[in-house]
Amino acid sequence: MNLSLPKPIIRNQENQTKFRWKTFWCLLVMFVVAAIVNIPHSRAVKELTSKANELENSSMLQSIVSNGITALILGSILIWIGLWISSKANLGAPLIVEKLSGKTFSQVFNKKIITTSILCGIILGIVILVLLKIQELIIPMGVPKAKHPSAIPSLFASFSAGITEEIIFRLGIMSLIVTAIKYIIKAKTAFNGIVWTGNIITAFLFGLIHIPMSSNYFDQTPIVIGTIILGNVITGTTFGWIFWRYGLVMAMLVHFISDIVLHVIGSPFG
Repeated sequence: MNLSLPKPIIRNQENQTKFRWKTFWCLLVMFVVAAIVNIPHSRAVKELTSKANELENSSMLQSIVSNGITALILGSILIWIGLWISSKANLGAPLIVEKLSGKTFSQVFNKKIITTSILCGIILGIVILVLLKIQELIIPMGVPKAKHPSAIPSLFASFSAGITEEIIFRLGIMSLIVTAIKYIIKAKTAFNGIVWTGNIITAFLFGLIHIPMSSNYFDQTPIVIGTIILGNVITGTTFGWIFWRYGLVMAMLVHFISDIVLHVIGSPFG
């Protein structure tokens, strides 16, 4: 039985340039739809917290329009920057590009890569849950201020985060950082050290952005902030590694699966 990892995906630079606009529109549609899909979770969080009064002034239709417009603007900027810059760092969305070039699904999506990504997401989710349980026994984060939303809204949020956060952080921010480092040190290619540096910096920023979200459930103590940052650095670095090795779509898949394990099957917030 061969337990070795699948080989990294080879990026076709010519196709990335040729199909850049088609890739842009494909990712933008995904980004806007994913942002709208998160609305049930966002409203559920408000219902369970002190922000419940905000729902009285915002209908579902207003939320859809607001989320859709915000996603359209933010997505347009980040996706275009990401696609333009990622080609210089040999990153990007190679699987989408190859599918748009006319290849069949079986030609584009390698079964071993998909299986590896799914297993990676499951293992990552379990590892984070175990670490949270160990921490709870040693240094508790405190009594939660609110319950976590139920499984269905959390499922929507997992799907949404897998797409939107990977486009923002891996395609957009990580590609930008890797390319910036490459040019600052005047490297001809984005070698391993450059990519890992960009990956870790992006994962740290990924952790920081989750701190305000955690305030819905816990007081912002040093323990809570440290836990949020460390947990997201671990997950974010893994997503970045998958993005580098197998492309954006597989990073989305790993993110989605790990969030399912964390927030739907075994939510640490109860």
